[in-house]
Amino acid sequence: MNDHYADPLREAVAHGMQKAVQLTPTVAAAAQIWLHIKAQRAREQAEMERQATEALRSRQQAAHHVARLQWLPANDPAWLRNADLVQVCRAWGAAMPYAASDSTAERARLKCEERLRELHPYAMNRYDRLLAEGHTPAAAMQEAAPLFAREPRPRTGYPAPARRQLPQAVKLAQEDFPHTVDTVVGARGNTTAAAATTARPAQTPARNCLL
Repeated sequence: MNDHYADPLREAVAHGMQKAVQLTPTVAAAAQIWLHIKAQRAREQAEMERQATEALRSRQQAAHHVARLQWLPANDPAWLRNADLVQVCRAWGAAMPYAASDSTAERARLKCEERLRELHPYAMNRYDRLLAEGHTPAAAMQEAAPLFAREPRPRTGYPAPARRQLPQAVKLAQEDFPHTVDTVVGARGNTTAAAATTARPAQTPARNCLL
């Protein structure tokens, strides 16, 4: 009869250590694979960001080149002297976004503003007042832009032109209080009748042919 009994706890610990020894290489390999995948994803993300940055830089350079072609003529006195309002405004708009970083754009912007003061002093007076109040050139031009559609040199001090007398029906329509349709129509009828009376020549009484 065998009196030796195995220790269950010791056997469990030994079995667990054996399993751990067997799994350690597998866990290490999995961790290595995960680190490799993570590094690969980081490289791919960095490459995508680099490509996006280069694409954005290329688009910005292309836009800058196109805008430069539009504002450069404004630095030519001969071109500027003959340019109309639309051409000068287009050159100003092309130079404005780059005026802070490109000296040729800033010079073109100032030259365009000088020409605009000649072409449309009315709108540019508003622009200059806004600049004096602390507005940026972009904000000042945005607010003054609608004035370019008006007369560039409005004349003041002249009396208003004489207006023809309005018919009674129109006068009633301009009142502050409402009128009924009958009132307006009646006034129109009176005006029409009066006009017809004025236009009709006076009739000469018929002579008695028997006399």
